[in-house]
Amino acid sequence: MCQISPETTTPEDREQEQFCYRRQPNESPSEAVLTAVSAVSNRKVIPSASDDDGNDALEPLYDTIDPDALDSLFDPIGNEPNGGGSVTFTYSGHEVTVKKTREILVRAPSDSDDRRR
Repeated sequence: MCQISPETTTPEDREQEQFCYRRQPNESPSEAVLTAVSAVSNRKVIPSASDDDGNDALEPLYDTIDPDALDSLFDPIGNEPNGGGSVTFTYSGHEVTVKKTREILVRAPSDSDDRRR
């Protein structure tokens, strides 16, 4: 079972740690992305009223990807899955892969990623 945990295989992989989250049956793909990235980045999904600048909260997901489109790609219609596949995008500085297997993979930004920007 996939939980928020690093998936590394070699010492070289540790520089590009990847975290895996399995979404719950009643959790939409877009909600799972927010949960996973929030856990990995230690940032809130929604800024609190006491956060004047909101720096400790994630940016809105819709600034990166259409949450409704993401949900429609990976939520089954009735009991039938919509097929296989995955989609990968960058959100809040992390590479996020949403898989049809209900897994959300989050790759933490590395120093080399920061240097390329």
